[in-house]
Amino acid sequence: MSIFAQEGKLTRFLNRLGDLIWLNVLTILFCIPVVTIGAAVTAMYQVSLRMVKNEEGRIGASFVLAFKENFRQSTLIWLIGGGVGAFLAFDIRLLGQVSYGFVQPYKILLFVLLLFVLMFTVFALVTAARFENTLKNTIKNGILFCVSHIFKSVLMFAVMACPLPLLAASNRFLSVIVLIGVSGPGYLCSLYFRTLFKDYEGE
Repeated sequence: MSIFAQEGKLTRFLNRLGDLIWLNVLTILFCIPVVTIGAAVTAMYQVSLRMVKNEEGRIGASFVLAFKENFRQSTLIWLIGGGVGAFLAFDIRLLGQVSYGFVQPYKILLFVLLLFVLMFTVFALVTAARFENTLKNTIKNGILFCVSHIFKSVLMFAVMACPLPLLAASNRFLSVIVLIGVSGPGYLCSLYFRTLFKDYEGE
């Protein structure tokens, strides 16, 4: 069978790439108000988790429905995690204006703590994308998933965050990030999350 056939590998790859580009554009657009970032990320992961199982349906309709369904809980998760992260980032910035030697280890500690807060927040949003639960249990389960698989969690977080250093390195990567810089890493991480959540889906 030719790779250019309707069911060929190239055709499936291009269709999947087109879906990821559309999902990426939707996610970025719905993130623009900032306060909606949590709901947009949850919607993106809900769609991408279905994509790895070939159950996504229409990307646009699935995304908007997931955004609406998860808006309240995911927004609260984002405001809590983002608020704590902003507080830590502000502290780090203030310490940057202090020249005492003992400050540097404290800055490093705060920076590591900031990364963990962001990682816990993202895992809670991904957990909200897959399981229906209370706000408290969603946050708790997201943290438990993260801590119990800490090394893989750090790797997944690095994959999620990889567009940021690319953008910081050069504006030439901006077009790539706009096209697939959010949904691409999200899809790769969803392959892992699908395996992670599999043992808990029957509970």
